[in-house]
Order: sequence, then structure tokens, then C-alpha cells
Amino acid sequence: MNESATFFKMHVCGNDFMVVDATSTRLEFNNEKIRYWSDRRTGIGFDQLLVLGHPTATEHDFTLQIYNSDGSAAEQCGNGCAAVFAMARTLELTSSETVALDTPGGVVGCRLGSMHPLRIAVQMRPPTPHTALAPYQSSNDDYLHSIYLPSPMDRSVEAYVLSLGNPHAVVFVDDVRTCDLESLGIALQSHELFPNSTNVEILQHGDRSIGHLRIFERGVGETLACGSGACAAVVAGRLAGLFDDRVAIHMPGGRVNVEWRGAKEPVVLECQPEFVFKGTLSG
Repeated sequence: MNESATFFKMHVCGNDFMVVDATSTRLEFNNEKIRYWSDRRTGIGFDQLLVLGHPTATEHDFTLQIYNSDGSAAEQCGNGCAAVFAMARTLELTSSETVALDTPGGVVGCRLGSMHPLRIAVQMRPPTPHTALAPYQSSNDDYLHSIYLPSPMDRSVEAYVLSLGNPHAVVFVDDVRTCDLESLGIALQSHELFPNSTNVEILQHGDRSIGHLRIFERGVGETLACGSGACAAVVAGRLAGLFDDRVAIHMPGGRVNVEWRGAKEPVVLECQPEFVFKGTLSG
């Protein structure tokens, strides 16, 4: 970090971020600094660091770099896109009601839904079984896979494997409250089939318009919420024939709404970013 920069601590349903305005400042980050800031006892505390910068192409409004709390880079963050758009509006970096964010996982569109309360619609890319950005070591291009988890789990799980610009493995469970998410998450994230690891979601189907979700996020661990994880869960539920095209996803930190109309269509996340505090990084 060579100059001072404004940041906001923000969250969506408890999925929290350190959002930095780097549109007019040259910033450098390293794993050690990110891990220090992300510490919830001695630092700012966050799941992801989000860095908003100037676009590299005229068709985009901003670039967005995403870092997990362990310092690793991430390709995509649905809730984070809503948070950075809210920051850009607050700092008057844009007055538009729509923006296009150039992220490592592809271009994401954000649209202002309302100001009071602040609600933002995030248009994620159409889902695919797996991509070069979110690899899965299988020649099977279906979404549903049976994955054997070696000792100590020594069992197979059925998982919907998909990419939204970042990798996801969605597993249906009878009760999200009693499932050992940490053990399942570690087993899947370290599995040889996922060379870049994966985000793991466990989904409990309520009815055709309600789902209950817990998330074990890559580079973070269990989180209170995850926007792209909620989108992946709705895609999985729709592919399984369990959901309508608009679903309320309930996570430990709160609820978001997700809409997906089917193959080749984008997935739209509706969420409510909230500001916690504002600060300055220097030196």
C-alpha cells in the first residue's frame, strides 16, 4: 500500500466485507496484510476484501478484485458486487442506477432496486457445469455427480457441481441444522476432483419457493451467507425439479431472493447491503 484509501466495512446477511475504493489510488496488497486485516479480534474482520478500481475496457464501469480472508484470490462474489455498487453510489463514483463490474469470473451487472431500504439486483452469469476458472476433473458434463469421500468419511455424496464464474458443489440434506458441514466442506474442498478447491453448500428444500442453506466458503470456512452460493443452490434446486424460478433462500445471516429462468439465462440475486463503518487505510 503506497497511499491512503477509503474503505467501508459492509455486509449482506452477515457475509461481511472490507470494501476499498482504489479508483484514484495505487494500492498493493499481500497475503500477510489481508490476513491481518481479516482477523476478527485484532483487525477489521471480514470474509472478503473487495477492491474497486477503474475499468480496463470502455464497456465496463469498474473492475473488482476479490480476496478471501486467507489472502487467496477469488473469481466471483455476488453479495460483494452489491456491496461495491452501494459504496460507489455513496462515494458518488457513479450516479447511474446500473453498473457493469469486470470481475475475474466475468462481467456482473448491478441494478439499484430501491434506496429505502437499499436493495440491489445482481445479475450473475448463466451457470455452466464447470469451466477453466472453476475446474472439476471429470469428463462428465452433467451437473449431478456422485463423489466418493475417502476415510475418515468413507462414503459417497451426490453433489451438483457448477460454475457461476467461481466453483460450487451443492449437496441436498434433510436438515441443514444437524449436518456436519465442516467435515463435508473440508472433504470436498480437498478432493482431487476440485484442483482449485470449491465452495460447498448444503441445501434443505422447503417448498417450491423456499430453501434453507449453509455455506462452507473456499478460503474462509463457514460463513453466515454467500450470494453466489445462494445462486448456485437455486440452480441446483431448479435442475432437480424442486424449485420454481424465484426462490427465497434463508441462510444463518438472513434471506436473499434468487431468480433463474433456466438454461443459458443469467442468475439474478436480490440482496440488501448494509454499511457498518468507514475508515482510512494509509501507508
